[in-house]
Amino acid sequence: MAEFDIQTVGLKDGRTIVIRSARDEDAEGVLQAIKLSMVDGQGMILTAEDNVTADDVKTWIKAHNGPKDVMLLAEHDGIVVGSIEFRIAKPRRCAHWGTISMAVSPGWRGSGLGNTLLARLLDWAISVPEITKVILAVRADNAPAIALYKKHGFVLCGCDKAYLKLSDGSFVDDLRMERFIR
Repeated sequence: MAEFDIQTVGLKDGRTIVIRSARDEDAEGVLQAIKLSMVDGQGMILTAEDNVTADDVKTWIKAHNGPKDVMLLAEHDGIVVGSIEFRIAKPRRCAHWGTISMAVSPGWRGSGLGNTLLARLLDWAISVPEITKVILAVRADNAPAIALYKKHGFVLCGCDKAYLKLSDGSFVDDLRMERFIR
């Protein structure tokens, strides 16, 4: 996993966060952040029925083991309040691009945290000469996230129709967005 220097950042709402690389021992804190995000479900694919465990999260953190794989956490007073990850595509012919996933805890949405995490990750990706494109998926009903991604230069490149089936029986599309960084 690529390593990052620990960075303390003031957000637009006046709160301060620490951004750092994820470690194995962060699994429980990341799990608590995931569970908190499941409560309102905004932007989430996972639900409580998926029974995500700390061991699952530990495996997820360890999966970011390549030199071009990254998982960053945002903490406030030692509590994980957001995360962003980048995984390089593994087939050699595809190793010029990777995918981003991001999560921001409900009480931190609109604070500038997502903008800060995305900017930090994109700065890193731009510094890696082999990476030419960054891809992400976002629920079509997550307008704030879509606006954030567009602000950072991402454009729509695809749509998986009826990707998610919600508990009320309705469906939500999943949008694919990309940004060429060179």
